[in-house]
Amino acid sequence: MKAESVQQLELEEEFKSLADQWYRETGMLSLMHKKALHPAYQRIIGMGKEALPFIFRELKQKRGHWLWALTAITGQDPAKPKDNFPQAVDAWLEWGRAHGYV
Repeated sequence: MKAESVQQLELEEEFKSLADQWYRETGMLSLMHKKALHPAYQRIIGMGKEALPFIFRELKQKRGHWLWALTAITGQDPAKPKDNFPQAVDAWLEWGRAHGYV
């Protein structure tokens, strides 16, 4: 197996572990800023652009609260200010497809 494939698998495993921890430890929270400040979520943001394919997969499958992380990593926000959460998720998924992440 190529070194980049091994590195990609290791990144994916780290992401999955952090995401599982984040879901487990913040599922009962209703305030997004508290969820976003969780150490596991912050570590995912710290993974940078390498985490984007994993975040988009989660967003597509679970439609979870990944928008804060996407904005932090990309510096973009394709959602309109008036968009509700499902519309914002759809805008991000469209952005992800246009940029090769979905």
